Amino acid sequence: KQWYQRRVAITAGDAELAWIDAVIDVQLNAEKEEVAMLEPLTNKPSHVPVFINEPRLSNLRQTLIKSGIQAEFNGGVLVCNNKVAIRRNASGTIQIEGTVCDDYYKIRSLLYSMYAII
Repeated sequence: KQWYQRRVAITAGDAELAWIDAVIDVQLNAEKEEVAMLEPLTNKPSHVPVFINEPRLSNLRQTLIKSGIQAEFNGGVLVCNNKVAIRRNASGTIQIEGTVCDDYYKIRSLLYSMYAII
């Protein structure tokens, strides 16, 4: 038996991605053929979200501007409404930091919309 987790399918480019919570159980049907069946998990393991796609900060900047947010680069850091800073760290991961306010959550939501999250 193998286990999988289920989430709503998300489109990423040409692919649809999903996470399924189930156990695959192979059973014999009436014709004695093996048939794979999905059974729900009784003890569901935790799932850490996976972010797929690595948006470019320049594309994010355009998305922010279209949404009415002032966004300018300053030394490789994307500064948004003078409250939120977005940068890539040494490993290439995007980091967002700033004052916890409505702008922060709106900017974070726009950033997340550029990912396929499963």
